[in-house]
Amino acid sequence: MRTVGVVLAGGESRRFGSPKAFAMIEGEYFYERSYRLLAEQCDDVIIVTREELLPKFPIGKKVITDCAEVKGNGPLSGIYSAMQEEAADRYVVLPCDMPFLTVTAIQKLLAAAISEAVYSIRLDDVYHPLVSIWPQAVQMYIKQALKQKQFSVMKLLQRMDVVWLNGEVLFDNAPLILQNINNREQMKEVNRHDSIRRRQTP
Repeated sequence: MRTVGVVLAGGESRRFGSPKAFAMIEGEYFYERSYRLLAEQCDDVIIVTREELLPKFPIGKKVITDCAEVKGNGPLSGIYSAMQEEAADRYVVLPCDMPFLTVTAIQKLLAAAISEAVYSIRLDDVYHPLVSIWPQAVQMYIKQALKQKQFSVMKLLQRMDVVWLNGEVLFDNAPLILQNINNREQMKEVNRHDSIRRRQTP
């Protein structure tokens, strides 16, 4: 089964104030962490970003922008464009702003995906539709939604066969690994804890 990873790194990051893909933690850009996790588990990895950010990514990584027909319509456009770019049986999708995800978490997500459904994560009443696995067969439904100008990932998933995995059961320390960074205050807190951890490490 061919598995392609998709890093969504094209958000406008309005609340953050600069592209979150290039925020740093522990010496890595956010996008690099997502890319690394996927590269360890997938046959190939695609980064989907905005055109103006293309020069920031290093040569050697597969970096694309949205297909012209769906350009600029959010995460669904990115997922659809990755599917158009690279044929696969399934696509493991990660956002670039969850820097605490782990290889073990991705392994458990892949192991849980035993059917042709979309698999995604919920934690209590919070849903994380962009930590997910999408079978190739849903490409037509994404395209149809985009053509109808329905850009919400959650609204699309509500009409599809989705398995919502319980993050609390599936992952160790789920509240931390499923934390996404939305603003500078959260980033300051992340850096503060990282600094403390480095000082305490022998």
